Amino acid sequence: MTLGNLRGVKESTKLFGIPTYAFVVSIILLIIFGVLKSLKGDVTPLPAPAASSVDLGTQAISLFLILRAFSSGCAALTGVEAICDAVPNFREPSTKNAKTAYVFLALMVLITFVGTSYLAVLFHTVPNEDMTVLAQIATAVFGKGFMFYAIQVATAIILAMAANTAFAGFPTLISVISRDGYAPRQLSARGHRLSYSNGIVLLSLGGALLVIIFKGETHKLIPLYAVGVFTSFTLAQAGMFMRWIRLKPQGWQYKAAINGIGCLVTFVTVIIVSVTKFLSGAWIVFIAIPLLIYFMKRIKRHYNAVAQELDIPKEKLEQIVIRQKPTPHIIIPIDSLNKMVLKAIKYAKSITPNIEVFHIETYEGEADKLRKKWSMLNTDIPLIIKESPFRETVKTLVEYIESEEHASQPGDMITVLLPHFVVKKSWQMSLHNNTSFLIINSLLHERNIVVSIMPFQIEEARAMRQQTTVKQSDQHRE
Repeated sequence: MTLGNLRGVKESTKLFGIPTYAFVVSIILLIIFGVLKSLKGDVTPLPAPAASSVDLGTQAISLFLILRAFSSGCAALTGVEAICDAVPNFREPSTKNAKTAYVFLALMVLITFVGTSYLAVLFHTVPNEDMTVLAQIATAVFGKGFMFYAIQVATAIILAMAANTAFAGFPTLISVISRDGYAPRQLSARGHRLSYSNGIVLLSLGGALLVIIFKGETHKLIPLYAVGVFTSFTLAQAGMFMRWIRLKPQGWQYKAAINGIGCLVTFVTVIIVSVTKFLSGAWIVFIAIPLLIYFMKRIKRHYNAVAQELDIPKEKLEQIVIRQKPTPHIIIPIDSLNKMVLKAIKYAKSITPNIEVFHIETYEGEADKLRKKWSMLNTDIPLIIKESPFRETVKTLVEYIESEEHASQPGDMITVLLPHFVVKKSWQMSLHNNTSFLIINSLLHERNIVVSIMPFQIEEARAMRQQTTVKQSDQHRE
């Protein structure tokens, strides 16, 4: 399902639309043929199941039982918000097309729910541990023929794909929250197929985590889901109600009444579901939502702090004068003298004459070979060697930059140029130390230090040919 949604909105709609239409058509055919059988008087009530298979049938009808049934039924209504969440994905005019989709959704829910409820009463179907109510109705209408199995397959597929409702709504919703600064900005970016791929991946990982935590017991997840969804329904309706009260556009009384009643109904539903399903898993929501709000506020506070730190007031912008700075100073950390280092030195020479090559000696005498090779190189660039028996690369480098021994002045910008070779295949990078990345991550926290990478592409085929040529030359000289 994740891979299907990552292919893009249009492609995923085609992929997941066929099973949906198949299920709707099969249910409508079931209702039509069931009604026709009732009109002909060809109705044979199903035999009553054993008393042991019907748990609720022997319980007294109490207020709590009614509320419990009401809360279970409310869980079936969750998902209708997906159209609202995914309005930006609709073709323009997106709002009008979303309203049309809601009308069709309401009609389908009305027809299928009323139709199957009528057939359930007609054929006296009751909950059964051995067969679902829908399967019982299909047996009464079609028998154990092709249509019976077609309905079972369509139902199984549509239940498995019910999670796609979240994929249709959550990535778009989290992108809106992200643009407001209450979620990581990466969640607002679209992938190359114009879907919110980061949101899709986040949702799939979160869903997988919940399945693992609850060991695949979906009935334990339904109360958690229902409370969360109806809480968001209540907040959304309350927000719209306050909007109409504040703006007072034409006909605002009618709109405020609708949202006000909706807020009241969903709030009552939240209370009922929370009480009746609290011990079944709904309690998790009362911990998760405050934590989620806390982290979202922390994220918003971080973005505000970053924006305030980077912002330049207009009155100060006019007073800023950018003058030519002194010649930059470049330090090139090296481990040995090779082609990659020479390329970095040549590049640094094209920028500034103030260059230092820096090496860390991990034990006494380890740098003698480098000193000898460096003395053979025709250059006036100094080679700075510092001892560090514990191989504290970054600490030693920073201490040298901040010391009086260094040629730059305090407060000057220092550029650390890191030679770094790049191999053709990504897995080959795991075979090397990749010290450059360690230095980069550490120096990013230091002030007045600019970190730059000089890439050097390694081609194994060319390297092997050169090695063969060298061997042949050596043999020829011998």
